[in-house]
Amino acid sequence: MNDAVKLLTRMFGFTEEGRHHPDIFPVGGESRPSPADYFHPDVVHSLFGPSGTKETLVGRDAFLAFAASCAEALAERRDEIIAITCVDRQCAFVHARAYRKSAANGEDIHYEWAMLYRVEQGLITYGADMLDAAAQAFWGRVRSAAAG
Repeated sequence: MNDAVKLLTRMFGFTEEGRHHPDIFPVGGESRPSPADYFHPDVVHSLFGPSGTKETLVGRDAFLAFAASCAEALAERRDEIIAITCVDRQCAFVHARAYRKSAANGEDIHYEWAMLYRVEQGLITYGADMLDAAAQAFWGRVRSAAAG
């Protein structure tokens, strides 16, 4: 187990026995550390979100604002971390199942997502996600009003 796996296991509250359903959106709370604690101030992310296209985010504040925007677009959300796998000395791969429901139009979707993270000196310095085409299209419509 490398440092990336250890950090991601803590961040997601993942347990091997678990079918734990963490809130993967980095919102702080009394029962968990501040999400900012896990990310380098200059972290870079490449993520799909409400634009429906891959977005590059530079900096912890940009990522936290993006994640809050995604959370606000959803009426319901749930994730099940399936695995956190060591890739090399600094990287780890997260595989999860997701459920999302749009707050704007009620559309919902179940899908799986993958995320590759790099951890350096105890902080996440890079993250990139991958979604299938249906999930990417959902994110592109998530803020659209229902047709009709």
